[in-house]
Amino acid sequence: MQGWNLRLLRNVVALSLPTVVVVALGVRFLLNDVPVIVRDEKVRVRAASEHAAKAMREDPLLADFVWERGRGIVRGVAEFGDYPADMSWKEWNPNGGKRSRDMWGLREFDGGRLVWARGVGAKDGETVYARWTDIEERDYAFMFYLFGPIFLLVLVGITFLGARFFVDYVRARDDFLAATAHDLTTPLVGMRYSIGRNDEEAKVLNERMIRLVANIKDFLRLGGKRPEPRRDEIDLVKCYEEAYALFRDDVRDATDGSDLPVEMGTDPAEPLENAAVGDETLVVQILWNLIGNDLKYALPFGPVRVRFFRDGGFACVEFADGGKGMSKREMARAFDRYYRAKTVLESGKGGFGIGLCTAREFARSMGGDLVVRANSPRGCVFTLSLPVAKGGDEAVS
Repeated sequence: MQGWNLRLLRNVVALSLPTVVVVALGVRFLLNDVPVIVRDEKVRVRAASEHAAKAMREDPLLADFVWERGRGIVRGVAEFGDYPADMSWKEWNPNGGKRSRDMWGLREFDGGRLVWARGVGAKDGETVYARWTDIEERDYAFMFYLFGPIFLLVLVGITFLGARFFVDYVRARDDFLAATAHDLTTPLVGMRYSIGRNDEEAKVLNERMIRLVANIKDFLRLGGKRPEPRRDEIDLVKCYEEAYALFRDDVRDATDGSDLPVEMGTDPAEPLENAAVGDETLVVQILWNLIGNDLKYALPFGPVRVRFFRDGGFACVEFADGGKGMSKREMARAFDRYYRAKTVLESGKGGFGIGLCTAREFARSMGGDLVVRANSPRGCVFTLSLPVAKGGDEAVS
């Protein structure tokens, strides 16, 4: 698969959506909020400076030095650098040089910020009190306008690399599946002509494998979307027998030669022919998964029982085991892709945690479901339900 498909594009969009939202919010923050933050910081610094000026006017001892017109500095020491010793109040006055009895001002130097206040008394009209303060005006504009775009660019870059890795991974996976399906087709078709005429079980199994490979091809051809399942009238019991045939010898080895006991509703003699509606290939795959899981994880610890029954408008097959079972949390996640329960991990059995997920997806695509509940006194009960066929209303109990 070299091109894009709808599912892949949708996944890439979903992967990139958080970054798009963050970038949009970041740009809005830089354009709308940062100017307000910068303005508020200037207001804060001015208010703090005015408060320091008023404090000196009320208590002249707070001043670092005092300046009088015609006398210069009369108390304390001040270093003005290149500024004139008589101080230019018009330049230092935040009110634009307008003289007033309570005039105050501020000016920044390399060593800090100088705040001054003019004396208000009759004798203090020509007196100025000055004080060095540690009031600092934070340069939010530089901070946000420099580091904000850098952060957004890094985020976009990481998202791009992540999306590219995801696309490459999906394409490599699908290329591998396509190559595998292609390579399997030739030997399977060859096996069809090598199987003896009377070996019906081998013929059925061979045809089933060919159809499975065809499903993989359809899956890839449709851009990762599974083809719609068939809606045929199927014999649920025959599907089970076909699936069980693949594991019969292994089950007998685990049970000293016995097969799994099967119950047929309330009356074991009651037939279930054509009882359900579904895709026979998918139903067999679901049953393969359920029987295989019981063989690996349940039979070593307890018996497994199979039961066919009718539940309303659904034909059901139930697998009840006496294994170690699962906790409520594990049962809630049993059908999550790639999830494996603790007991499964401790067993050391192989698997990737996709069998049950795929099985339930198949069941739901056919209008049915696959669920799990706890068994008593221990173990689990997996139940596959499929819609009852019109002709099977009287056949299923």
